[in-house]
Amino acid sequence: MITKGKVSIFLGIVCFAIAISIIIYNRNEDNAAGVSAASLLEGVDAQITNSPVESDPTGDMKSVDVNGQSFIGIITIPAIDIRLPIQQEWSSENAKTSPCRYKGSVYSNDLIVAGHNYQRHFGKLNQLLSGDTVIVTDIDGRQYYYEVTYTETIGTYDVDAMDKGDWDFTVFTCTKGGASRVTVRCEFVKVVTPGSGESVVNEIENKVTAD
Repeated sequence: MITKGKVSIFLGIVCFAIAISIIIYNRNEDNAAGVSAASLLEGVDAQITNSPVESDPTGDMKSVDVNGQSFIGIITIPAIDIRLPIQQEWSSENAKTSPCRYKGSVYSNDLIVAGHNYQRHFGKLNQLLSGDTVIVTDIDGRQYYYEVTYTETIGTYDVDAMDKGDWDFTVFTCTKGGASRVTVRCEFVKVVTPGSGESVVNEIENKVTAD
């Protein structure tokens, strides 16, 4: 005889199984996103020229193609151990493999980069603090340094708020469940061009750290 108690137990088991399945699916998707981004990063890295033609470029950011996708550079956030390629155009599908340019450009000090909240993408964005460094490297090898100055939470559908204010650089991701967006605002600090004295020092320091 099926009792109310047995039905409740059965439903509880089903709910538990569904929850476990969702956790496993999300973990697998997260791992896949990390592996994909790492592979694409190698392809973008290999095409960075490190020989800019212009010292003060304007207009659209140059892009390169890797596996049929277009990229405008690399974003590095040392505080949360992130170095990822930036795709030229935003779409939910593109963001499954790496962060994307939402709008703007480093050349006009209004770049906005968006990414999914995978742990190996922007899942730790909410851990950034004022003063942390964010670096965007373009395809010619210029490194644009920014400093985190402000973090806010914006509603998922409040699109206009993302572009409000005179921010030099913005990076954002959705919170768990997608109810809102963790939004990190940054101010421009400097640009380091390939071959400059500072660039050479950075390369030496990075090599020593890697060794």
